[in-house]
Amino acid sequence: MPREIPGGMPPDAMKETRDSRPAFDWQTGLIPECEVQISATRSGGPGGQSVNTTNSKVEVRWKVGDSLVLSDEQKVTVRVFARNRINRADELVIKSETERSQKQNKEEALAKLTALVRDALTPEEERIPTRKPKGVKAKERRTQEADRRRKAGRGKITDW
Repeated sequence: MPREIPGGMPPDAMKETRDSRPAFDWQTGLIPECEVQISATRSGGPGGQSVNTTNSKVEVRWKVGDSLVLSDEQKVTVRVFARNRINRADELVIKSETERSQKQNKEEALAKLTALVRDALTPEEERIPTRKPKGVKAKERRTQEADRRRKAGRGKITDW
């Protein structure tokens, strides 16, 4: 039997009963870093001699199927949206090597991942069809009539 703490709840009741998995942040669209594998390798590009000694290229790998923050339906949507970027291991791979520092490249790669997931999960707005204005319809009729008159003499010659 749990011991009562004077003026408070029993110790078992104070434990969090919430699900311990991270939640998807819809405000920022961030994927939790615990779901992402980040690796750094040597990069080409600007940097002079330090290019050969610094691991500034960052590669971010996110396993879409193992994500705890997305529902199955959302995972399918992301897979369809990014089908050309997902490898056979169901990983979405994003690379960044534009900057000279590893930190900036990491931030840029995570920003690319965030933008891609947010774009994939944002529903497209339905297009509201518009009507042609009367002036456009009248101009089309005039051009059709002019074309008809111009081409009228191009028919088959029947009498010689």
